[in-house]
Amino acid sequence: MSFLLALIFSLSSNLDNFVIGLTYGVKNERIPLVSNAIIAFITALVTYASMLGGQLVTQLIPHKVSNELGSVIFILMGTWFICADMLKKQQQKEEKQSTVLNFKGAVMLGLLLSINNIGVGILGSITHLNIYLVVALTFITGMMLTYAGNNIGDSIIGKLVGKYNDLISGGLLILLGVLSLFFSF
Repeated sequence: MSFLLALIFSLSSNLDNFVIGLTYGVKNERIPLVSNAIIAFITALVTYASMLGGQLVTQLIPHKVSNELGSVIFILMGTWFICADMLKKQQQKEEKQSTVLNFKGAVMLGLLLSINNIGVGILGSITHLNIYLVVALTFITGMMLTYAGNNIGDSIIGKLVGKYNDLISGGLLILLGVLSLFFSF
């Protein structure tokens, strides 16, 4: 069960990678493997650091209480993401992007994408997810989702996932919170 929870956590926190890949793919711009690896490495590193911070919190709060608190916060965050998605106004922002994502761009994207992983990483640690499994899956899912988004590009599936990113991410966070409550050890 801990693998499933870590996988759901990683997918939820890296769904934005798919949207970034999709954004580049729609414009027929490629994200090279090295740039993709840089982005995934940064998000995994930030997740690791935030989970270490979360472990400090768990030393102050009893295991059962911290797990239940973290699970409820996951559910609340997921609900917030879903509500924000429903209330989001339709805006399109035109961003100037280069044809190939260079090192500097990959580092900037990695840092921007990892912001989401800070709070979620702390919560993952509070709910006692395996830190090394989460970090490894964060790297792997980050690479896969960016690659998939970049290659799906302008397809119907890509547009749907991109359009409902917050809804899907929120649903995954709620699922993670519910599973953490029921299968805590």
